[in-house]
Amino acid sequence: MSARRLPEAFADLSHLVQEWALPSERARFLKLHAVRIDELRTFYDTMLPRMQAVLDHLNAYQVAELPEDARTLYELAMTFAETAHPIDLGWKDVDFPDAYDWRKFEFRTVSADG
Repeated sequence: MSARRLPEAFADLSHLVQEWALPSERARFLKLHAVRIDELRTFYDTMLPRMQAVLDHLNAYQVAELPEDARTLYELAMTFAETAHPIDLGWKDVDFPDAYDWRKFEFRTVSADG
């Protein structure tokens, strides 16, 4: 399998692709619960200043028609969107212990990204 690439304008984010460009809602949810808050903060701090440019780039396409490099960028942006809330809300961890058992979540519907 060849390395997944980003559009050239986003080469500075390439180091995030393998770990953070996740293809499904389930994978992103599991990632959120598998990282420490400091790891999430590093990802967040790298992505946040680039998000407007990312969205501007992606808005040129329909989701179903994304070229491969833009699909990778989309997956990176989706991971950001679906994992940002602990940072945005000032949490000290990615989860609230004993609030709910996240391991019991089931993903039954197909999201737009498969």
